[in-house]
Amino acid sequence: MPDNEDNKSKQEYLKDIILETLTSDDLEAAIRNIAMELGKLFNADRVHFRFYDEEMKVFSEVIEEYRKTEEIPSSKGKMIYPADFDSFLKDKLYKTRHFYIIDDINAPEYPENFRQLFSSLNINNEIILANFYKDKLESAFFITNTESKELMSEKNLKFLIPVAKQLSIGTHLFKVQNSLVKTVSYEKILREIIMEVKGYDDQEKVFEFLVNKLTDIYKVNRVSHLRPNEKGDFWVIYEAIKDPLENLTGRSLISAQGFNKLTTYMEDSIIVINNIVQIPESKLKKCLRDNKIEALMLYPLEEQLPMTGATRLKDRIMVCSSVSRKWSREDIEALKLIVGTITIIYVDISKRSELKDIEKTFTASLVHDLKSPILAQQRAIEFLTKYKKEQTIQNCNSYLMDIYTTNEEILKLVNNLLDVYKLEMGGLHVNKEPTNIKKLAESAIKDIHPLAEEKEITINKNITEEVGVIEIDPDETKRVFLNLLSNAIKHNPKKITVNVSISKKDNEILIEISDNGVGIAEAEKPKIFRKFYTKKGKVGTGLGLYLSKQIVEFHDGKIWFESEEGKGTTFYFTLPLENMQKEET
Repeated sequence: MPDNEDNKSKQEYLKDIILETLTSDDLEAAIRNIAMELGKLFNADRVHFRFYDEEMKVFSEVIEEYRKTEEIPSSKGKMIYPADFDSFLKDKLYKTRHFYIIDDINAPEYPENFRQLFSSLNINNEIILANFYKDKLESAFFITNTESKELMSEKNLKFLIPVAKQLSIGTHLFKVQNSLVKTVSYEKILREIIMEVKGYDDQEKVFEFLVNKLTDIYKVNRVSHLRPNEKGDFWVIYEAIKDPLENLTGRSLISAQGFNKLTTYMEDSIIVINNIVQIPESKLKKCLRDNKIEALMLYPLEEQLPMTGATRLKDRIMVCSSVSRKWSREDIEALKLIVGTITIIYVDISKRSELKDIEKTFTASLVHDLKSPILAQQRAIEFLTKYKKEQTIQNCNSYLMDIYTTNEEILKLVNNLLDVYKLEMGGLHVNKEPTNIKKLAESAIKDIHPLAEEKEITINKNITEEVGVIEIDPDETKRVFLNLLSNAIKHNPKKITVNVSISKKDNEILIEISDNGVGIAEAEKPKIFRKFYTKKGKVGTGLGLYLSKQIVEFHDGKIWFESEEGKGTTFYFTLPLENMQKEET
């Protein structure tokens, strides 16, 4: 009877403690208080608290702990259970529903690394007190003794089940509140990040800000920005450090081989290492340990940049802990959210910077393209104003032709600009009509022939007989031919060969315009169809290929190219066969 009254008194006492502490503004202090009261109630040497992550199937690192004396070793940053033991413990708790007792750490059912961990912390016995909510394991209190067996007394064991029931409700409330607090905190952090970096002009400063911010968010002493070299080895290009740590900027940290080993620890695109003991690569493990890195998260910055087509960032952000640490699902999701937000801002800044460069290049090109024909026209007009009666009209014809030609060039330039405007305003349309594609191609070749002749370039054609009349806009399609032919001539040296081939492939016409010229550099390839793009050192508005792509796509066709430096380039485009018919002879 006295034992029942004692148990009842303990239950009421613990209930009051739970209610009092969980109304506290400091939620971590609430759990710390409960751990302390549990330690006192059971006369335990140590009590610590962990969440259980159902999605990742692991217990978190120690959240809070109580130690009877300072001589008792702290479990924070040390009690990292092996993954197989987490799974084992979860199964035991679901089976018993309330608590699980470890009274012999040398039992064969426990893995060797687990026994070593308990031995290092002087743990003699332990009770894991599970907190379930609606049949779902959410957390647990781990109550341990280093020497005494009092924890395992019959009186204490009888008291465990009602204690577990009381704690389940309180710790569930704590988990909900903790989640809300973290959500609000992350939203605040994101707002601060966006407000801070959105005005940056220098893209690299964005990631410098990021690594400094992450050291505060995760309370770690090192966050590094890594970049791979041509061999795939990752070098530190910038890092934020706290405490007296050696700065690794400019040094190789992870080899290509070591990185490949780490990819086996991928958690939803993030490499997650709770304890570097997991890493089989001894050289990498030693390198990390020498630099006081015991746990890490490695997140890829692989985001497609709209302004450069298929180009991707290959960098990594590495969050490092100097002690073993179980990174939680919240840690991982927060890193994805924060780095993802920063990457979007980085792309936006890169885009703004690139647009400025494009604007400068376009303005310079436009001025040059207008200046040359206007100067030529000015000279022709000057000659005509000095015309003498004794000169024949034939002497004036060449100058009049120069004026006519330069006006055509200016008109073409202005029309291209107007067409881009129309396209972007939705006002450019194709007017399809039955057109002989062979005759259209021959007409374009004839028009471009004088330009080819100047550079001693030969244009060959190979057009199959089965190509007939198709529904296209003849003027716009001819413009595509002229743009591609003009580029093949203008951007190559003298005496090359240009080939024009047209054939029927399945349900479409395939046009190929190839040359054996200088080819296109790899760095230039993603930018070829971009509006206003011109190669450095070359003059032009950068509208020809952009408009060609739009025209082909307006016809529901495709346009692409293949190129190899020093060997030449082939541009392809297709036109669908709509009401194709053989032209009557």
